[in-house]
Amino acid sequence: MSKGSSASAAPRLIKQSVGLIGAGRMGTGIGISLLRQQRELHIKVNKKRFGADRLISAGAREHTSIAELAQHVSVVVLSLPSSREVEMVCLDDDGLFVHMCRGGLIIDCTTSYPASTIALAKTAQRRGLSFIDAPVTRSPEQAELGLLNAMVGSDTTLFPVAERILAAFCETVMHVGDVGHGHKLKLVYNSMTMGIAAVAAEVCQFADSLQIDLVTLRSLVSRGSTNSGIFQAFAAFLLGEKPDALAISIANAAKDIECAVRLARESAVSVPVLDAAAQELNLSVVAGKGELTLPHLALS
Repeated sequence: MSKGSSASAAPRLIKQSVGLIGAGRMGTGIGISLLRQQRELHIKVNKKRFGADRLISAGAREHTSIAELAQHVSVVVLSLPSSREVEMVCLDDDGLFVHMCRGGLIIDCTTSYPASTIALAKTAQRRGLSFIDAPVTRSPEQAELGLLNAMVGSDTTLFPVAERILAAFCETVMHVGDVGHGHKLKLVYNSMTMGIAAVAAEVCQFADSLQIDLVTLRSLVSRGSTNSGIFQAFAAFLLGEKPDALAISIANAAKDIECAVRLARESAVSVPVLDAAAQELNLSVVAGKGELTLPHLALS
């Protein structure tokens, strides 16, 4: 993206209202934080009403179409399931690329595929728009508290503009490179998370089969370098201490690690351990466990 067009857009962008597309669990938390920071928030009608209704009751304005929303904002935050939905929201006849005014900025907080992100950014530039990636880590609860971490892929001119928006719902906003680098880093990060989750699930099953008490195992793990937040979440779930631990679904986890393995293949990088973890997650999805949360992997 050219710095000239981005720089000219920046003074207008920070004064405009913010659109949010994707009022799921994470998106709702993002929206609540944006409203708390006195942003004028515009959202699109969502099939599942809970998040949208919460945001509307907190002061957001709802629109029946993306085209209608686009007429009221010059910054849009996306929090969607995957690149497929991002592409639809941007490229459809009713989408943002057709209906946003020139100079508009789209910030994709979705865990999207880097090649799709880069292609969308190029198309956006031809339409006089800017499209950048800013995937986030942590939970919907932390989104609502403004405590997410964002990895931003953008040029250096646009980053301060995006940072001012992201700071409403993020504790840390990192500029990690050009467009696409945020999503590359997020896939690497997620692959580690899901890989450790697959190992933690297997180890918990292994211990149980040997009649090793999980409390004792957790006590030992907690004292060594093997300890991790993922294992601790699995233990808390299995011991009934935290039923909502690691609330990401197995299907979403499988999608994320499969994207990471695909990216590795395209980059000619061998990742046999991550590949095995991806296969394990996919087997759980095939077995009908896709909508269950990640710690259910440890249940036989």
